[in-house]
Amino acid sequence: MDKKTFLNNFTLDDTGALASLYEDVELCNKIQYPIYTKIFFPPEVWSTLENMKNALGVEVESKGVTKESEKRVILIKPLDFLEYSEDYPLAYFQIKGGSKFKELEHRHFLAAIMGLGIKREMLGDLIVRDGVCYGVIFRDLFSFLENNLKVIGKIGVDISETEEGNIPEMEFEEVIYLVSSLRLDSIVAAITEKSRSQATELIKEGTVSVNYSVRREKNISIKDGDIITVRRKGKFIFKEVTGVSKKGKQRVLLKKYK
Repeated sequence: MDKKTFLNNFTLDDTGALASLYEDVELCNKIQYPIYTKIFFPPEVWSTLENMKNALGVEVESKGVTKESEKRVILIKPLDFLEYSEDYPLAYFQIKGGSKFKELEHRHFLAAIMGLGIKREMLGDLIVRDGVCYGVIFRDLFSFLENNLKVIGKIGVDISETEEGNIPEMEFEEVIYLVSSLRLDSIVAAITEKSRSQATELIKEGTVSVNYSVRREKNISIKDGDIITVRRKGKFIFKEVTGVSKKGKQRVLLKKYK
């Protein structure tokens, strides 16, 4: 696949990052050895690359702070490469800090880390539980983070490396909606509390993704396990139809990412 065709498969505006990704695929095929990307990519990139792997002639995997995370490092492997067992070049960490007067939130941790000069694409998703921040970063940057992040605001913090298994899973809120059908426009209308015509406009604008790919077709069917993302409204997993209302509408269960 040539570079132009490759780039046309993606909606990400960062053509420099995508060009680097193409070079990683080309290098993998040339040396027949696994390649890790040098940045964390958003879901519209790693999911698209996974769908393209057969056309590219490679295997594609990705990894973030948890199996549900959005920002991930991509591993590109030659086909039938069975002997590779090297770990991802990542370090998992936790940051503890706070006081009885103020509990640090996600935005405080992210701003403090980026304030050190660490670019957002060098850091995975952050998960905050009870004032403790969990995250993942490239291993060669962890020492810098550990040695330089001592205070957030006026609150002293302690950062340490931890095991992947100690990272808490992302939390969800279960929500029930009544929909006239399982079409995308009907589901989006329920999520956004808008009319079907307004939901259709959102879909046409490219603000709705299904399984991390932007979809502009209002009539596609949503099935169990699909991940629906609506910009400024959040991310939802479609779980199941739980019943039918007296007016004939379907009662559907979705899990919303907190």
